[in-house]
Amino acid sequence: MRDGGNFATRLSARELTELLGRGRAVEYQPGDHLMRQGEEGDCVIVVRSGVVKVMSNDHSGGTRLLAVRGPGELLGEIACVDDGVRSASVLAQGRVSGVKIARSRFLEYLDDHPKAAREVTRQVSLRLRAAENHTAAMTSECVDIRVLQALADMIVVFVEDSSQPQVEIPLRQCELAHLATASLVATHRSLRRLCDRNLVTTRYGRVQVPCAICLNRAICSKTITGCGGSPECVSG
Repeated sequence: MRDGGNFATRLSARELTELLGRGRAVEYQPGDHLMRQGEEGDCVIVVRSGVVKVMSNDHSGGTRLLAVRGPGELLGEIACVDDGVRSASVLAQGRVSGVKIARSRFLEYLDDHPKAAREVTRQVSLRLRAAENHTAAMTSECVDIRVLQALADMIVVFVEDSSQPQVEIPLRQCELAHLATASLVATHRSLRRLCDRNLVTTRYGRVQVPCAICLNRAICSKTITGCGGSPECVSG
């Protein structure tokens, strides 16, 4: 789900430089934890490159994918501001680089930069509003539309050049089910139907979208059949 751009782009160049200057560079390998659910909120991290998954443990002992975040995102701000514990874990999808800023230095920065403090509040509000809108949309639409919308949202995160028609989303079907607010069985059946419509193809641990243009059109029309990646497919 989209929430109005990332944190870094909403700061001025000076504000961002001063924030990053209060931290230290960190790097993570695929699968590394940037943050763990239940731990003290002792820092925030600004993602500089790579993609992370926000995961939550449920009451049955399983994990659920809540969101996927990319470069420019601020992570861990809620636990720092409210002096609480982490409400979710953050894992590196691939190689990730960022800047880690200690809680005390982050709070000092917010005191010194009221505009940035407002942006932190705005980010929290945007994410809560996006989550509410996402839940409403995902429970009112059919599973196929929910899966298509989840894929469209992930293209924004995973694909640097959003203009390229053929894209690949490195998520498992169970993770896509979480984002689409659907059961694994319903998501699997939906992907088969979308495959029959030439809108997606599935591989182990990933979903390929032959044409992002057709995928976005299909969100608005349940009858559209994808072009399968034809170079002649253009937006219009």
